[in-house]
Formats: sequence, C-alpha cells, structure tokens
Amino acid sequence: MDHIMAGPVMGITVNGRRTERVTSIGRRRSLRLVARVDEGGTPTDPSFGYTLHEGRNNSAPAGPYLPGPTILLKRAQPVSITVDNQLPEPTSVHWHGIELESYYDGVAGFAGQGRRLAPAIGPGKTFEARFTPPRSGTFIYHTHLDDVRQQRAGLSGALLVLDDPASYDSARDWVMLVTTPRKAADVNTVLLNGTTTPAAREMRAGERYRLRFINVHTNRPSMRMRLLDGETLVRWRIVAKDGMDLPADQLRDAASEIQMGNGETYDVEFVPARAGDLRVDITNGIGGLLTSMPIHVR
Repeated sequence: MDHIMAGPVMGITVNGRRTERVTSIGRRRSLRLVARVDEGGTPTDPSFGYTLHEGRNNSAPAGPYLPGPTILLKRAQPVSITVDNQLPEPTSVHWHGIELESYYDGVAGFAGQGRRLAPAIGPGKTFEARFTPPRSGTFIYHTHLDDVRQQRAGLSGALLVLDDPASYDSARDWVMLVTTPRKAADVNTVLLNGTTTPAAREMRAGERYRLRFINVHTNRPSMRMRLLDGETLVRWRIVAKDGMDLPADQLRDAASEIQMGNGETYDVEFVPARAGDLRVDITNGIGGLLTSMPIHVR
C-alpha cells in the first residue's frame, strides 16, 4: 500500500522439485542497463535515467533520459541484463510482472531465498539479472530501492516481450507509459511518455494499432485511459492484461475506457474507421483531465 501498487501484494515460497521449464531458444543475449544522473536535478528532486546498450557500445548518450528506453526481448530467448549503477547512491531494478528466479527479481534484501538475497547495487557497482521470458506481453522495469523518490527521478521504463522483436513496428505498436514528474511539488501531475504535452501521433484508417498502457505513476491512483472522437468514446478491444493475453471468450469490443491502478498494464487494439481527429485522454477517477495526446487519422 505504501508503494501505491494496485491490489494485494504477497510473497509466495514454492517448495519441491521443479516440474516445468521454459524451452530456451537461441543463445543468451547480453544487454547493459545503465542508471545515470540526468540534467536539471537537485538533491531534493534528483533527475536520474536509464540508457540501454548492446554489444561494445557503452558510451553515454546525451540526455535527457526521460522516458526510459523500451527494452524489447524475445520470448523464450535467455537474456542477461547487467545493471550498471552510475548514480551517487545505491539502486536496484525490478522486472515487474515477469516470472523469473526470485534472486534476480531486483527487490534488494527481499528477493531470493535464505542467505542468497538480491543486493542493493552500490554506486559504481553492477548486478547481472539472468532470466528467460516465458511469454510475450507488456511489462515494466523500475527501481525498487527508495522506490518513490527514485522512480519519480526517472528510473522506470517499458519492457516488451515479443515472439519476434525484429518485426516490432513502433508506428503501429505504441507504448503509452504513464509516470510522475521529477519535482516533488508536481506529484499529482501525469507524464505520458515523459511529457505533460504529448506530441500528436498519426494513424491510418482501416489499419490495426496496439496501444500498450503502462501505469507506473507513484502517487495518483485510479486513473482512466480514454480514446475519444470529440466527446464520444470510440470502440476498442482489450487483448491483454498485466502481460497476459486474454482468453478468446473474453475478447470483445467495448467502449474505449479503462481504469488503471499503479503497476498495471493493459493492451488494447484499435482500428480507426475513417479519417479525422481523435485523442487519448488520461483523467482522474471522476473524469478530470490530467493530460491528452492528439491523434490524426489519415
């Protein structure tokens, strides 16, 4: 409850022999996720961010580092993600919603078993998280140390597990990442993909789009995500919830409004029927507008 995550949270210990294993596909992929100091922060309201690297390129790109980079992984392909802490304070990274060995789950001092517990990653130190994503879906990665302060500083991002990452098309598959501004005085304000004023995006009539709503806001509960034509809700189809595809008997078109708590994800599909102007509105629980993103349908 203190961390504003939706619903009950519990720890579960599973004993006995492991009977199910993910059949791994291909060689283990190696990534490096670097936590860095971003521009414009203060000790009270720090600005942090992540950069993502693969291969030998570990140079620091220019900031700002908001929103966090989207990590694309392949279902059933083993991955090693080395978290490199270049902050002046300890941190950790939690892989929110993915089934993996507890030790690598990133909750410092809690994840793991017995004396083998996930450590806090000290300044200048690294931690290697190793796992094999068992299913495709929409997930989150975020700090899990001094959670509210470090998440507000910018330490969160989208993690997408796909059957074929090479075919991912960001023009038709949209990440809609909802986070908190870096200044403590603005904790009730909402960022969509790192800004309070999202730029207009384009769709084409008759084509199918996937919108992946991710709520990792640290303060405001029970927001509503809505897709409108003027003041009218259009129709979309909810296809996945918290990284899990819905069963066929639950797939149906519905009015384009969902209520989300912190830590939740929803995947929806939408096919615009005609040219015109739409918008995504994010509101509070009673309909007060928090931010809006225009959409031009061609």
